[in-house]
Amino acid sequence: MMSNLKPDDLRAALEHLSAQWEARAQDAQDQTRHMVTLGAARAEYYRGMAEAYRAVVDELHTLLSGGAEAAEAEEPYVRVSRDTALTVLKLAGLTAAELHAHKDGTFSLIFLPLQSRSVQEVTSKLLEVADVVILDHGRLTNTTKSFVDFAFRTPPV
Repeated sequence: MMSNLKPDDLRAALEHLSAQWEARAQDAQDQTRHMVTLGAARAEYYRGMAEAYRAVVDELHTLLSGGAEAAEAEEPYVRVSRDTALTVLKLAGLTAAELHAHKDGTFSLIFLPLQSRSVQEVTSKLLEVADVVILDHGRLTNTTKSFVDFAFRTPPV
């Protein structure tokens, strides 16, 4: 029974659980690389699953390392609302087909095929109005949509 676990046993069980979830996150991430055979929607599903698994692993690591205070001090990005991010995009003169806000404070900006923009153009427009970092960019496989993942370093004014 769980109530009979000693602190060291509980810690070991949580570390084992964390390792299992890390493996699941990697499996889901690996599946996203097979977009040609899976299709874009299924690959996006696996990307979401990988994010969810990683969020759980991060929370377990936070718990095991001493609590939420440590995690808050190490968080590399400023959390802003989706509405604030949309306002920043509007101020930068950027429109997107989709804007996804992630739990870790990052955003995925997805452009329609006819809105193809270079990463340099998106970066320069965003940097004109906010302190952001570009985390990833590219094209969604099996579509002609491009994406840019970004986060805020400091709160937008």
